[in-house]
Amino acid sequence: MKTLIIMAVLATFAFAGTTEFGPQIGYWIPTGDAGDAFAGNFYFGGQFLSHMPMFAIEGSIGYTSLKTDPEIETYSGHMIPITLGIRSYSGMLYAAGGLELDMVSFEEEIDGVVVEDSDSEFGGYIGAGLITPLPNIADVDVSARLHFIDFDDMWIGLCVGMNF
Repeated sequence: MKTLIIMAVLATFAFAGTTEFGPQIGYWIPTGDAGDAFAGNFYFGGQFLSHMPMFAIEGSIGYTSLKTDPEIETYSGHMIPITLGIRSYSGMLYAAGGLELDMVSFEEEIDGVVVEDSDSEFGGYIGAGLITPLPNIADVDVSARLHFIDFDDMWIGLCVGMNF
């Protein structure tokens, strides 16, 4: 089994046209039940793209802090989303979708007692974006995505990044 996985990874990179990576910045907005508890916040991350002839494999890792709405002074939390998916292009526009692992951690002080917890949730995402090339420099990647945390809560991610 290990040999098959190694061969699949090597074949993927052998047939890949170009590989790009770069930073991302954005804003994540909670919806539904998550929107009742949390406020939107900035997102910082990095992205990796491996282009094939008909599509691209994309992956990213990021960080966003979790602010409560209304803000609770004794609460501190963050989420680290890790995504892996496929992107299909139509000119400069693209559609994307894939799997997501969200690692959530928080700390809250209640009556002088500090409560800490962390959890990891599997989910998915769908989205669309626009690639604008800057000749001989990079590609500017503007995207909007709907993130399904544990396929229950949804967050909207609006991001801008540069791929080198």
